[in-house]
Amino acid sequence: MDPRLQDALDRWDCRDPQALAGDAGARQYFRVRHPHLGTALVVLYPPAPEPGRADDAYYDFRALQAYLDPVIRVATIIQHHDESRTMLMEDLGDETLERRLMVHPEEEKHWVNIVALQLASWVGLLTEGAPSRAFFMLRSFDEAKLQFEWDYCRTNFFQDFLQKDPPRWLDRLMEDIHRGLEPRARFLAHRDFHVRNLMVQGDRLVTLDFQDARKGAATYDLASILFDGYWDWSEEARAILVGRVREELGWSETLLWEELNLSALQRNFKALGTFGHQLVHKKKAYFAPAIPRTLRHIIGHFQRIHHGEGALQAENWLRLAERRLMER
Repeated sequence: MDPRLQDALDRWDCRDPQALAGDAGARQYFRVRHPHLGTALVVLYPPAPEPGRADDAYYDFRALQAYLDPVIRVATIIQHHDESRTMLMEDLGDETLERRLMVHPEEEKHWVNIVALQLASWVGLLTEGAPSRAFFMLRSFDEAKLQFEWDYCRTNFFQDFLQKDPPRWLDRLMEDIHRGLEPRARFLAHRDFHVRNLMVQGDRLVTLDFQDARKGAATYDLASILFDGYWDWSEEARAILVGRVREELGWSETLLWEELNLSALQRNFKALGTFGHQLVHKKKAYFAPAIPRTLRHIIGHFQRIHHGEGALQAENWLRLAERRLMER
């Protein structure tokens, strides 16, 4: 047993740790028996980053949790121990929004309205109320960050998973997209807003995994969940998501989609990098179905902007990806 886990069990009088699947990050999660709460989660964070690096997921999570909690529902930190970088957190159960919708598809309209309200809060109240010097408002999706994410996709999805390089025209297109998105990074974005990071608790949604929040385009989180790698929304649900964000921003439909097309391509290629890394290097089959779904989203993006070569290439990547998945 990890000495930090044993230390946490002893410190908080917990027992019977059961490892959970966790997320794509380096955090480790354990469901434990608690003497008063029934169950809780012990979260082990990775070692502190090198001195001088601004981002630290452990402290970022705690600071953002305090900022978000009055506006949207987030998990409660019950105890924390800074020296060992461990937390005892509220156990929200196992019902993600993805699982809820799979079992109760008839509830889609109910849940999508709640999701839409959350999206409006991120681009509205949470952006407007954020202190200008808050760490999450001092980091943004600038060209360097966007290029890092594209390079991650090139390596982990194209080279390691598909075993081929992307075409040169795609590199040039992504550079254009990055230049178009950087000056739009004025809104607080969750940065990983999808149905596996939303937990169902009664009739409410609880938001997880927000410690990487930063300034981004107004449509970043909308693109993330509208074109989710884990879920296909109905057309009615998509209209609700788009309409609520557009209403909050006061934008025309043309203006919204002009930006949303850029955000969608950037976000979905970034997600493919994550999925490729999880499959190839972490051996996590849990992410496999997300690759074909995300590629189908990308085909749609290219078709929407009338990029015929992109749509044809994405169809080829989809066929190749399906072969790679069968080989695995």
